[in-house]
Amino acid sequence: MAAFQKPPTVSDDYRAVEIYREAADVIFEQGFDATSMGDIANAVDLTKGGLYYYIKGKKALLYAIMDFAMNRLEAEVLEPAKKEEDPEQRLAILLSGHVELVLEDASVMTIMSNEEEALEEKHRMQIRQRKRAFAEFLRDTITAVLETHQRTEKIDPGVAAFSALGMIHWIVRWHQADGRLGPEEIVEQVTNLILHGILPE
Repeated sequence: MAAFQKPPTVSDDYRAVEIYREAADVIFEQGFDATSMGDIANAVDLTKGGLYYYIKGKKALLYAIMDFAMNRLEAEVLEPAKKEEDPEQRLAILLSGHVELVLEDASVMTIMSNEEEALEEKHRMQIRQRKRAFAEFLRDTITAVLETHQRTEKIDPGVAAFSALGMIHWIVRWHQADGRLGPEEIVEQVTNLILHGILPE
């Protein structure tokens, strides 16, 4: 007799990234409350039954999307920045890396930023804690830069950190893939704009 095999979960199935991104696109366009599992199933070319094979429900999928987004942010932005000793270079890594992710995975990163309140409480607390850790590291890095240039009395690190995050998250509202500036130029423009607001002339 064949051994019992647990059905695959989205986190370990090869279709995980596809499902996250397609579902995030639908939620981004329609809003979480207005999106049904049927909408998501159609987007990923599955029956509703097939989708439930992977996901327990809409809120579980929302958490999976946010967890995927935070995993990328931590692995591709936070961890490389932690390895950089120079605070100015560390800040540049944090800013440019975050902008790159928003441009590359706009819907996923926007869902992570905007749909936190729709999560189950335990998942909301987990995501909120991880987002807070990233924001605090950004704030501490800005503090180190300001101290280096003796600008701590002119700029509040918390205000600077959350202003930077707000600017980065807002990119999806105005950026167009076929616009005048390409992704690399957007990364450079936004990163320099924030850096120039923090560093002395």
